[in-house]
Amino acid sequence: MSDRTNGYIPDRLFNGGTRHVVEVAPPRDGRLVLGQETIGAPDELNRDAHWRWADVSGDGTHWSHFRGHQVQIDIEFHTANRREVNDWKGRDEIRAEGTWTLALARQRCWEGYLRHDPLDQLLDIRCIAYQLLNHDAIDWRLEKPAAEQIAGRRVYYGQTPAVVSSTCVLSQGCVMLRPVGVDQFPASVHALDRGEDDPYERDELKVELLCPQVWWWRDRAFGDES
Repeated sequence: MSDRTNGYIPDRLFNGGTRHVVEVAPPRDGRLVLGQETIGAPDELNRDAHWRWADVSGDGTHWSHFRGHQVQIDIEFHTANRREVNDWKGRDEIRAEGTWTLALARQRCWEGYLRHDPLDQLLDIRCIAYQLLNHDAIDWRLEKPAAEQIAGRRVYYGQTPAVVSSTCVLSQGCVMLRPVGVDQFPASVHALDRGEDDPYERDELKVELLCPQVWWWRDRAFGDES
């Protein structure tokens, strides 16, 4: 079977702007139907009831049978052995350590520290990847980078109106939030519970993309002004 894409495999197909991936109806009169246009006779790849095709040229002149990943998922483990010497405790030992990173659509969006056995964390990483793929504010299939999708986004942090002030820490799975309408975010519940003043500056907060205190759907329709 000939390679009709001449060896070209698109690294990422975007769903923004023009439609790059389409469903194809069963053939009529021996030809595939794409919208109102026919794109040629079916080959042995096309034995099912429906197929998917990708516009690999970007202008509708070159279509390829699509069975690729809508969003690429890359997980990297970086393991190391570290010697720890503590003469006071009489300890001289080799300890396992390391980090792992997660990238979606080739955009790094999370990092963490490895436990003693890195494979123990695969289920945790799968759960994080699933939540990020379904994030309320990011569509990883769009051509627009994730950082641009959420920069300046209006959110709530708890009950405080806020805005995403920076995405410089997005590779760690975090963003920076700035409060709107007040100078600082309220003190943390830990400080309030102890009757103490919060020792940290709260004019800007670093929060994870999956932080349960962040509500991503704040909108001008609610009458908030940033």
